[in-house]
Amino acid sequence: MGRSDGLKGLLENSPSTTYSTTCLPRNYIVQRYEQFASCKVMEKVDKSGEVSKWETLHRDILANIFDKLDMMDITLGVSRVCTSWFLASHNKTLWHTVDLSKLQQLDFSYFVQYKDRVRPIIFYEHRVDEEVAEGLNLRSLYIKISNFFFDFSVLRLTLRDLLVEITKLSRMNPKNLFFHFNSYVQTEDLMFAAERMPNIEKLVLPVWCYKTEESFQFVFSRWKNLKTLIIAQDYQLRTGTFDFHTVGQNCSNLTNFKYLGYLQDAKVEQIVMYLQNLKRLSLRCSFVRTTGLISLITGLQNLTVLNLSHCIYLGMVPDTVPDDYFVQAPIQKLEKFITCTQDCRICKNQRRYSWSYLSEDWQNDEIKEFEF
Repeated sequence: MGRSDGLKGLLENSPSTTYSTTCLPRNYIVQRYEQFASCKVMEKVDKSGEVSKWETLHRDILANIFDKLDMMDITLGVSRVCTSWFLASHNKTLWHTVDLSKLQQLDFSYFVQYKDRVRPIIFYEHRVDEEVAEGLNLRSLYIKISNFFFDFSVLRLTLRDLLVEITKLSRMNPKNLFFHFNSYVQTEDLMFAAERMPNIEKLVLPVWCYKTEESFQFVFSRWKNLKTLIIAQDYQLRTGTFDFHTVGQNCSNLTNFKYLGYLQDAKVEQIVMYLQNLKRLSLRCSFVRTTGLISLITGLQNLTVLNLSHCIYLGMVPDTVPDDYFVQAPIQKLEKFITCTQDCRICKNQRRYSWSYLSEDWQNDEIKEFEF
């Protein structure tokens, strides 16, 4: 069962027709009973034989259970049940990755229009049970969590509010930070994330996330440990210019870079000039020019892996490069060079270049370092 299944999935996937015993650390025994979608937990260390309550479970065991939940369930759900669960929710094993890419969003963009341009106005939704923090025992916990999903109110959070709640629990532990593809990350949001989560090594930035030079300098001066950067940019949206100079100046450990969008010649020049440490580069599903690709291959001296799968090659008819084109290019230095064949099924699907499709697909890549 994955984290995205949430509390509901945790309950529904509990064995309902079998009896089993599982040994856990510190002499805990978990016994599952027929037709009882929860667990009876006993601690053998206690000579009196009294049954421990859920709130007295060892924090490591609680952390293992919470690891089956999604981030919103941890942040706005179990962490607010009782003091013990709140403390267990700080376990660093739960916060290696802050993944906002799959959260449910509510877009108010169609209702509010600014004078200069339309900006996405995004809220994150989560179901909230007002009684979840009340006293609990084994049976009432099951009832309360069931009510959490079937008798609930909806809480709407801005990105800033969500980041505040997450960092209360995660502290400085996160190594990976993935934003939602359509998130409108304001300057203050990005700076807040960098300040509270300075140890990020893998970062995914959305389309609406290109700010001032000052904010980029602040952000990437905090993220000096950055190793993998994934960005998406639509040249038709006036969302600002990505500052490759600032990234290269501050992130000497950056060796993996993925760009999704229209790769203009100016960006090629900046990548070659400021990101010389790159070893892996993915332009999957991007609009590219063959002259720019040759510049990247020859200019990035440390480049060993290049992914050009499902790209559109501008200025060529058809828009795919002939199979023998790159034979003449200086690709001998590359250890891995990924391109599509003429009969590629995905390339024949024109929908792959719509933002709705890319928003679902951009977490995939033939290079494992770019998957998230």
